[in-house]
Amino acid sequence: MIFSLLRINEFIGYCNEIKTYLASTEMEGLQLNAPVEKLNLKLEEALGASNRSRSSQFTLWLHERDHRRDESFVAFRNYMEACTHRKDEALATAADKMCRIIRGHGWSLHAKGVKVQSAKMASLIKELELDENKALITTLTADTWYKDLVDDNAAYNKLNEDRAKAKGNQVDYDTEEVYKALRFACEELFDTIEVLNRISPNGKYVEIANFINGCTQKYMTAARTRRTKSENANSTLEENEA
Repeated sequence: MIFSLLRINEFIGYCNEIKTYLASTEMEGLQLNAPVEKLNLKLEEALGASNRSRSSQFTLWLHERDHRRDESFVAFRNYMEACTHRKDEALATAADKMCRIIRGHGWSLHAKGVKVQSAKMASLIKELELDENKALITTLTADTWYKDLVDDNAAYNKLNEDRAKAKGNQVDYDTEEVYKALRFACEELFDTIEVLNRISPNGKYVEIANFINGCTQKYMTAARTRRTKSENANSTLEENEA
């Protein structure tokens, strides 16, 4: 099999299908325990290396969540500032108090570094959660604005915690070496099945080989179809540019 045609996620999926099949197969007397265990080990390492790439995705998600909480903070802050200009003196006074609270934690706290911002947001929300301040928020009909502020900040914090947990579970892999080792483990298993069936023919070896061949054909067909589509798209692009 030409493994190079497969993308990393496809290669891992291919190996995982074989692993799942072998786990459900009676292996007694087949002398395949060692190569199967090696395949399982190398597949776990490849999955670990693959999951590490999620860190870049977390960075993107965090950027989006941080922007969202910035927007919610600015919306809440600006609404309070606007209310200080209300004709109703009681409302204007309530809004002025709210603005003084916000200034106490940082009128432009959203422009700070994410760690500083998170700390200041936490202290701001803690103060706003006091009954007297929540009453002012309700008086100013700003409950929805405040809920957005709290929810969007919580969403950012939760995602940041998830990223920290993911990092804590990571092992430092040499990605290329890991995938190469998995490829060798596959080839070793396939070669072992062929040799053992030649030395001591067994219908179970044939069943396993047939499954692997079918799985191989499925993934190779998908890979070749994708490559053909890509080549056709590039050819069309070149013709249009000519």
